[in-house]
Amino acid sequence: MTNYKRHEELASKWLNGTISDAEKLEFAAWYEAHPDNRFELPASFASDEEELRKRILTKITTHMDLSKSRRIKLRYYWMAGIAAILLLSVSLGVYRWNSSIEKRADKQLSLKDVMPGGNRATLKLADGRVIDLSANQPGIIVGDEISYSDGSTVFDGTVSEGTLQLTTPKGGQYQLMLPDGSKIWLNSASSLQYPERFDGDLREVELLAGEAYFEIARQKNRETGKIIPFRVKTEDQTIEVLGTEFNVNAYKDENDIKTTLLGGSVRVVGNRNSSAVQILNPGEQAILRKDHFAVQKVNAEEFVAWKDGFFYFNDADVHEVMRQFERWYDIEVQYERSFSDDLFVGKIPRNVSLSIALEVLKNAGINFELKDEHHLIVKPRE
Repeated sequence: MTNYKRHEELASKWLNGTISDAEKLEFAAWYEAHPDNRFELPASFASDEEELRKRILTKITTHMDLSKSRRIKLRYYWMAGIAAILLLSVSLGVYRWNSSIEKRADKQLSLKDVMPGGNRATLKLADGRVIDLSANQPGIIVGDEISYSDGSTVFDGTVSEGTLQLTTPKGGQYQLMLPDGSKIWLNSASSLQYPERFDGDLREVELLAGEAYFEIARQKNRETGKIIPFRVKTEDQTIEVLGTEFNVNAYKDENDIKTTLLGGSVRVVGNRNSSAVQILNPGEQAILRKDHFAVQKVNAEEFVAWKDGFFYFNDADVHEVMRQFERWYDIEVQYERSFSDDLFVGKIPRNVSLSIALEVLKNAGINFELKDEHHLIVKPRE
């Protein structure tokens, strides 16, 4: 592993709370040896731990550029800020992220934090059994038996033929490889139903809820040589593909169903309106609203960033941002009073704690109060 990759890994581990004391020392030693990565923090900050916390978090997380149109751009500052905190936490011993300090007087954010989501899912078998899948594995492979990505078995015993269901809770994500080699990534609060094996001239799965990214393998009929089509059904639409990469967002709390194509070609059909049909090309998105489609050109990265470990916002209002936070951090958000029409633009890593993710929004005039691990109050700054 290169030095850069190693330090990036240590930074990530620190942000999600899994870094060891030895790794902190390793990172601090690297920081000392590379002065170009530093920024100055006066030693006097150590006398006021709460002030230190606010200053450092501001350095780590973001600067907010407020344009005249109130499009708030998020620029994430990584290594320098993280290195500075690690150095302080090791050498000064004053910064205690998980300490039991009293809450801020203004109660903008409780010091009790919420960790990010991770690999969590259940697998329901055809005979009704439900298996809690390992959080130490990124996904499962379905073949003659069901195994984890590293080849270890998911459970002892045989798999009854029939339909299986992979479900992620809030704060969960998981991957799946189907018998034909197709790969599927499930986002949080999502559920996918699929057969134990594909038979005949059709491959079909159903996205019961949530969001999923698909990489569909081409498969030919051995007798005819024709490509076997692949269908992805949701409650309101059916997607027909031969071999391609696309993302489907079908959360119930969103206004639309969005199908975003990255490669290949797909045909999207409305389930309630057979005349609603769209053929998509790479870089296009079909938006289904009230049984009618609209197609637009998009930056596909925005809609698959979750698969690669990021929140990606492009002119997103505070409610859209919070809906994503609700699913990933397993929280419920309550709003006090109405908000302005400010729109957010930028990326935030999904492996940071909730408090750091919220710091990105504070300078936009939004206050937060974390009542407990699952309830967040959001209100405009007075």
